[in-house]
Amino acid sequence: MERTVLSPAKVNLYLKVLSKRPDGYHNIESVVDPVSIYDVINIKETKGRGIAVKDDKGVLPQGRGNTIFRAVELLRKRYRIRQGVEVFVEKNIPIGSGLGGPSSNAATVLRELVRIWGIDVREDELFDLGKTIGADVPLFLYGRPCVMRGIGELIAPIELPRMWYLVVYPGVEMPTKEVYKRLKIVLTNSENDIKLLGKFKTLYDIASILENDLERVGTIMCPQIETIKTALKQSGAVGSLMSGSGSSVFGIFKSENDAEKALAHAKGLGKVFLAHSL
Repeated sequence: MERTVLSPAKVNLYLKVLSKRPDGYHNIESVVDPVSIYDVINIKETKGRGIAVKDDKGVLPQGRGNTIFRAVELLRKRYRIRQGVEVFVEKNIPIGSGLGGPSSNAATVLRELVRIWGIDVREDELFDLGKTIGADVPLFLYGRPCVMRGIGELIAPIELPRMWYLVVYPGVEMPTKEVYKRLKIVLTNSENDIKLLGKFKTLYDIASILENDLERVGTIMCPQIETIKTALKQSGAVGSLMSGSGSSVFGIFKSENDAEKALAHAKGLGKVFLAHSL
């Protein structure tokens, strides 16, 4: 059997780092919106028991360093499946961009193989599997706007207005571990989610919560982040922020037309995506 599926990106509209855990990870609170920037993934069953993962740009790691490889391996082991799999990725979401590509790829392949192999698995079981691959995998398995807590594995639904984005990747790969390693802010042990209690009916409600505790570190590692933020705001963005651990920056626009108008001003800043909420 062979299937081709889309694997979306995400942006973090709010990211608060709350505390460092004994396991080395950080507890966070984040508002996340999946967006229409996609990797295209082809999944094909093969003879034998091998797992092969390739991509069109030669940027994905091989073996267990690859989230897709780990997803296939984990699913086969858990449900005693011996089928070989070949995965090919048309890679459009940049690596190290803060847009969640590796986690999205793993979640997409997990969900699709569950369908292909007819595995009877509860949603919470799939989420538990996903979080052993990566903290953002449950988010992409959920596939809708949400608040993430814990290390990202605790998901709660949230209603967001449909939004248009310009997302700019300045071409600087920023590994998540390195960004967190450089994080020097004073961390608290108590979750303070006062900002997230309100309902988000308008773009201006969203603009009022735009915050990312990792942005200061990101800007030191990649000064273009501040330049892009300023340029997007000057081009009509209601608000602008670094996504995740960077280095991508997004601007929120009132309409597709406004985002398209700003596109011309953003083109010299890096790789630019015009996208909308899913």
